[in-house]
Amino acid sequence: MRVQRFSTSDVPVPLRREVAEAVYAAHVPGTIDFVPDAPFSVDFSMRALADVEVATMDVSPVRFLTPPDDRGMLYLGMTLEGGGSLLDGQADVRAVRGGDVCVMRSEQDYSVFADRPSRIINLAIPYSRIMPGLADPGRAIAPPSMAQPAARLLQGYASTLIGHDGALSADEQALYAGHIADLVALLLGPTRDAAEQARHGGARAARRQAVQADVRANLGNPALSLDWLARRHGISPSYIRSLFYDEGTSFTDFVTAARLDRVAAALRNPASAGETVAALALAAGFGDISWFNQLFRRRFGMTPSEMRAG
Repeated sequence: MRVQRFSTSDVPVPLRREVAEAVYAAHVPGTIDFVPDAPFSVDFSMRALADVEVATMDVSPVRFLTPPDDRGMLYLGMTLEGGGSLLDGQADVRAVRGGDVCVMRSEQDYSVFADRPSRIINLAIPYSRIMPGLADPGRAIAPPSMAQPAARLLQGYASTLIGHDGALSADEQALYAGHIADLVALLLGPTRDAAEQARHGGARAARRQAVQADVRANLGNPALSLDWLARRHGISPSYIRSLFYDEGTSFTDFVTAARLDRVAAALRNPASAGETVAALALAAGFGDISWFNQLFRRRFGMTPSEMRAG
């Protein structure tokens, strides 16, 4: 299944609440109340991964009302920007700010009020995936924080899954759902065995994704190196090497391939037609143009000029 995307800007104003509510309810059963006499908007993206769902939302001030049900689901709301309040079925009210994580059980009713424009990542995951691995299942209702390393890894991993539009096979969905479950358990307090599993499963996959994204974002940075990445991510250079070895490559080979791919994409882009091949190669991090030309021909079977002409 591909990512499902919805924006109220694509729907006529009289139908926006009805359609937004139907789209959201397919992810978390419930209703939406918009602030009266105020502009409202919802941009919603969701990816289903087997029995786990990952969603991102950018919303204007709005209230989400979630009634109790017997689906046996755990909802995890990660507030990246904005905030508001959370009211649970026991009439307990808690302020929610950017950086907070709300954990909710489906058998209890909740009212989540975003009182300002907010950006949220929401996960829906069955208890059965999480509870057996928790050292104290009751802690699942305690509020974690985005400051926790597991929360940051979970945010990055979930954002990548939403940002990738391609369809996923059933095996890929099962793998990624397992990684999400590992990270959620790690966030909520796992048993020793579950923590060990998460470190080798979801946490390792999320760490690899974060490091690779950092590499791609800094291809032209002269400081890019194993030691530089290790300091930024708080892990050892040898651990970073092992993350690349997991995928049958090395740090150096990954960086080289990413730089070549960036130049190739620029050569195919009409917006870069005014830039020389050498300029594109230097911007991607290559310091030796002769060596770049050799690598490019070896990877793509043609010269950069032939690719641009094609």
